[in-house]
Amino acid sequence: MEENSFREPLSSYGDALSRWWSSVDQPAALAAMVFCAAVLVFRRALAKGVVSALNALLSNLSSEIGEATSERLVSATQVLLVTLSIFLVSEALELPEFTGGLFRSVLATAAIVAVFATWYELAGNFVSILKTGEFQDVTLEADWTTRVTRFAIFIFGLTAILKVWNVDISGALTGVGVLGAGLAIAAQDLVRNLIAGMTNQSEARFVTGDAIEVDGKFLGTVKKIDLRSTLVVGFDQVPRHVPNADLSNSVVKNYSRMQHRRIMISIPLVLSSSRDQVEKVRRDLSEFLKNSGAFSLDDDAPKYVNVSGISNSSIDIQVYAWTKSGTYLDYLETSERLSLEVLETVASAGTALAYPTQTIHMAEGEKEN
Repeated sequence: MEENSFREPLSSYGDALSRWWSSVDQPAALAAMVFCAAVLVFRRALAKGVVSALNALLSNLSSEIGEATSERLVSATQVLLVTLSIFLVSEALELPEFTGGLFRSVLATAAIVAVFATWYELAGNFVSILKTGEFQDVTLEADWTTRVTRFAIFIFGLTAILKVWNVDISGALTGVGVLGAGLAIAAQDLVRNLIAGMTNQSEARFVTGDAIEVDGKFLGTVKKIDLRSTLVVGFDQVPRHVPNADLSNSVVKNYSRMQHRRIMISIPLVLSSSRDQVEKVRRDLSEFLKNSGAFSLDDDAPKYVNVSGISNSSIDIQVYAWTKSGTYLDYLETSERLSLEVLETVASAGTALAYPTQTIHMAEGEKEN
């Protein structure tokens, strides 16, 4: 009696299995199984190939995957490849509705976990791309950006998993939307600075190391550019964290982008200087500007050496020129060379530099009786 009680269910299950197998496209199912078995055997080699291709792509974007990250990505890619191959087998086997639906939900969950885990691991690499390319001179504090990106990936992944299992999260999403709206209102200043920071970077108004003047208020060197604020260290060595919104709405002079720097000096010669002496000083200085190699000869950088006038104590020669380089150090060196040349030229002309003088004529008083 007990033996028959076991045989009947097994027989019914066997019949159902036979009917199901006879309805399946057996060649396609066997091919899918062979493919799945091959993926299982060579899953690590295939995963390494995928990760190597991804690493090559990131290398073209001036980023790369570390060894530890690559190993984790290989593990996640293996899970994804095996999951996809099993999914193909399940589709070829044409499982019953309930069993097939449950099986597909489990596989979809595994695939989602593998995909979002991969994105999670790559978040830091993709954020680091912001520090390369056209922004290679921009120093970004990307740690917090990576954390925010990973948090968003986790939320999206969890939402996708709940969606697969038909869990209604509309009420929770509504609450999150209300909370997000409240946070957006409270964080208006932060959002404004973030947008302004991205605008400043896209316009490339300055980069790390540039000497800038902000709206005529202070001069300093850009030390660090973040998405919310920019660190500018003034020439008084006082660090200033300037909100990006202020920089975006201010007139920013970038002295490091100057192609030339202007030199304009007045050379006073003594009033006793002859015409020939004045002409010689003017002519020699003009030749020095042309032949020294320290001054720009471009049409947009004019040069003048002319007598500008006669004052109470001197004959003034105006020298107006532009340095060949825009750096401040080259400007100082060129100014020094010009000053020494002025001294030598004036001496060789047989005259001298004047300095302000004043003559006082004292009248003789009446003799005392």
